[in-house]
Amino acid sequence: MNGFERRTELKKKKILNTAFELFSKYGVQKVSIQEIAKSAQVSQVTIYNYFGSKDQLLLEAIKSYGFERLKTFQELIDDSSLTFEEKIRHIITSKTTDMLDFDLDFVQTLMSNQPEIKEFANEFAQNHSIPLFMKLIEQGKEEGVVSPSLSANMIMFYINMYNQTMRNNREFFQDKPSTQQFTEEMLQLFFYGISGKQNKE
Repeated sequence: MNGFERRTELKKKKILNTAFELFSKYGVQKVSIQEIAKSAQVSQVTIYNYFGSKDQLLLEAIKSYGFERLKTFQELIDDSSLTFEEKIRHIITSKTTDMLDFDLDFVQTLMSNQPEIKEFANEFAQNHSIPLFMKLIEQGKEEGVVSPSLSANMIMFYINMYNQTMRNNREFFQDKPSTQQFTEEMLQLFFYGISGKQNKE
């Protein structure tokens, strides 16, 4: 990659990061290309030349954020200094923090049935998120924290219930205290079930 190509990629990355920050903070409908251009210190023409439309910019910003988060979680899961419980706590805390920080309109956009966003979300889950999480579950089994009798399908069913609850019950994430409470209770439920008692056997 020569100097020009490197500068171009850096400029694109700055636009994507700026767009995601504004979209997630204020909602997609309330943010204009003009505002993104001003914040990213580029022209509107530059944005249209790179991405074509606001919808395409949104999609590319979501993709960029998704792969950045994936890299973070890959590094977390590969960190041998952390226990399985510490890794799960970090992941769940990150997800609930996102729910608190993201604008409701933006969350609804992420969960929408827009074909391109839905296609990316499904592909990303199947090819990246699920395999990475199953790697983490195997670590949990090796540490003796996750029961070896639990199938991968049942664990994913449980995680999907959690994700669905987050999507449909935003009232759990109205402020920091309620988000922290939800996170702690979710972790308690994840590790010890509804009895709240650790299995000593």
